[in-house]
Amino acid sequence: YNREGGTVTLRVTPDGSDVRIDVQDSGEGLSTEQQAHLFEPFNRLGAERRRIPGTGIGLTISKFLVELMGGRIAVTSTPGHGSLFSVRLPAAPCPPAAAAT
Repeated sequence: YNREGGTVTLRVTPDGSDVRIDVQDSGEGLSTEQQAHLFEPFNRLGAERRRIPGTGIGLTISKFLVELMGGRIAVTSTPGHGSLFSVRLPAAPCPPAAAAT
């Protein structure tokens, strides 16, 4: 859903006891109304009229999986300026260091 020649930036940062994964694009952005329906299954928010392939379940599945792992997903977006999707997941504990032999 990005524009031709657009960019996508991925950032992963620790955030307290969570890990935050941000995916930001320079696409068309989403209105407040579109954001309210973004995670509804099979709701393509009008993309079907622009011949963009898809079924409208990718973000629904992503949200389901993130929540199963104890996390959450959110979006902030401005029409004409792209979108920022943020996933927060509980950080996994570090494994104990291997014993020196």
